[in-house]
Amino acid sequence: MAGTGRLAVVFCCVLLQQLAVDVSAATSRRSILRGPLNTAVDLSVDNPSITVLECEASSSRPISRVTWTEYVTNVNGAPISDNDVILSGHPNSARYSIDWNGTTVYNLVINPTVLADGGIYRCIDVNDASNPQYAQLVTIAGPPTCTTNIPITGYVREDEYYTYECVINYSGSVAPTMTWTGPPGFNWTTITTPTSVWAGFNVYATRFMADQTFDLLINFTADGFQRENFATNVPTWSYTVSTPALIVQWGPKNMYYAPEQQTYEIGTEIQCFADSNPPSNFFWQNLNTNERWDDYRLYTYDNMIGSQVLWCHAQNIIGNNVYSDDIFFNLTVNPRTTTPVPTTTPTTTLPAPEADCDDISGRWSSYSPFRMEMCLDVDRNNYGRIIGLLRNETDPFFIDLRGRASPNSNRQFGVTGIWPFNLEVISFIGTCTKCFGEEFLWVNAIGRTTKDNTECSKAESSTNSAMYRFYRTGPPCRG
Repeated sequence: MAGTGRLAVVFCCVLLQQLAVDVSAATSRRSILRGPLNTAVDLSVDNPSITVLECEASSSRPISRVTWTEYVTNVNGAPISDNDVILSGHPNSARYSIDWNGTTVYNLVINPTVLADGGIYRCIDVNDASNPQYAQLVTIAGPPTCTTNIPITGYVREDEYYTYECVINYSGSVAPTMTWTGPPGFNWTTITTPTSVWAGFNVYATRFMADQTFDLLINFTADGFQRENFATNVPTWSYTVSTPALIVQWGPKNMYYAPEQQTYEIGTEIQCFADSNPPSNFFWQNLNTNERWDDYRLYTYDNMIGSQVLWCHAQNIIGNNVYSDDIFFNLTVNPRTTTPVPTTTPTTTLPAPEADCDDISGRWSSYSPFRMEMCLDVDRNNYGRIIGLLRNETDPFFIDLRGRASPNSNRQFGVTGIWPFNLEVISFIGTCTKCFGEEFLWVNAIGRTTKDNTECSKAESSTNSAMYRFYRTGPPCRG
């Protein structure tokens, strides 16, 4: 009998140890394996919108007991459910349900989701409260409401003031971010409130903004989601607002005429130019006789012999407004010359077939392969430094040129400019030659754009070049 008693005691101890192991294992499994994720719901996408917040416990009940709590209607927390049962006392109980898979999954379903549902939600195993899982639900009313004075066509006027403002309404503990990007020269700000985010920019339009847009990105960043016991994922929702591609226009300015001379011979063609977009219409008028010519070209003729005041008028239309500019100058036309009958053998020395130019400085024009105007000013006191301007036949404004002339002669020079629209670098290497007394610039133009050499295999076609012959048409461009 004594042996039997000892066996009973040993058996009892083994049962107690096994029970302790089972209890310890069960206790270690009482927790939340998978908590809800941070979620952004755009209420304008689906109607009605349905939100599912996931929660999975480590054990089935009765070992685990899962409850949901929201901190939207009550900052201290308002209970939603007990296991798979929605608490009838919650004001939103008609829109809440628990999607229970019969074991460990207790997903909270909000149907339909409304704007006021944004806020903090918690899933917890009350039998092991050491691992609560929180998530942020952000509800978004819909696309932003925007106002702007930029026309939908994209046509804007240079130096005019433009604004663009957008506001988006939301509900939740984390606000979406709003970020404007665009070409240089604009300023933007943002204002966040508990229910909305506002962002706007202002800018004076410039011609270098042509073909570019301003873009507003609305999304979420990690800010506000990095909190203890909270889900750390960033909602992927985003929205983009873009202005139309800008078409910048401006009235005529920087007018000049060419060739600019002290006197003119009969039959000379004088051209009038203006920096404008869209291109200007021109007319010339003789203020002494009131004669008028509707053209950018003026031809001197016999009735102009002597001095008179010439007026060139340029104008274009932007929207419903007319913009204009004017230039005036004194025109002196020489009388026709007659060749006297020589009484003695002429002793005039003919010009040399080829010689160096007297000076590279001046205004030059080329007509082939494309029309081009170039103004060069050489500073001989600064080792032949060149400052100049360039305009071709397709673009209505000038670009800056910088370069050098040979410090010991007026024959060789090189300049470079950067075209703003496509960031094309244009280099000019040339010589100035006097042929039988008439000066010419022989220029090789080489262009390279930012689009060149996109692939290694295309390296051999990275540049394009052309040879130009320029004629002297006036003094350098000043100021």
